[in-house]
Amino acid sequence: MAPDPTPLETLCALCEQQLQRFQLRGERDTTSCDEILRRAATHDEAALTSLVQISEPLVRRSYRGRHRSLIDEWTQEVLLHIVIKLQNRVSPYVVNPPPPPPFVAYRGYLKITGRNLAYDQFRAEARSHEVSLDHLQAKAGDVVANPRSEVAELETLMRFERLLELIRKPLDREIFRVRFALGLAPDETVETLTRQGFVLTKDEVFRSVERSIRALSALPEVLALFED
Repeated sequence: MAPDPTPLETLCALCEQQLQRFQLRGERDTTSCDEILRRAATHDEAALTSLVQISEPLVRRSYRGRHRSLIDEWTQEVLLHIVIKLQNRVSPYVVNPPPPPPFVAYRGYLKITGRNLAYDQFRAEARSHEVSLDHLQAKAGDVVANPRSEVAELETLMRFERLLELIRKPLDREIFRVRFALGLAPDETVETLTRQGFVLTKDEVFRSVERSIRALSALPEVLALFED
């Protein structure tokens, strides 16, 4: 006889602990989070509700430095997309066996979805300020249909997310994100961050990036992130 499944409430508590350990120590144990994701993908409404609650702070951490109302709007859009995708019976979200672990793949999917929506917002802001951001590569509605086929990109995104977490100063972290996640030139970085309420010059962008690279290169964890 198969053992009774772990109660959802217990899984949620364990998943939160696993995510905290990942945040603090980089541990990749996601077994409880994996199970919540699997249940949500089978159209378990309670599991889907729990998954959305777990996902919200992960989404918000990807959009630091913006006005609160914009963060709220963007987060709701990302989570709505996730709910629609998980409830879609024609082209559903697919939970594949590892590697990577299911929840690691899901976090990558979450990151890519949020990135695409953020790019759309940046483009809209750029047009309103007559600033060209045509070199941004993401297209509206571009999402990962099969997380397993995007393992390399997902792992790269997870590594970059961890690098951002290791940059201690909020402004340095945001400069690093805009320069390398969005691929903006230094002058465009100044324009983008100025619209977010920061005050800085192009020279300060250069110094910030150099400071972050020096700090990151001195951390053993950073070398471990890129070991095969």
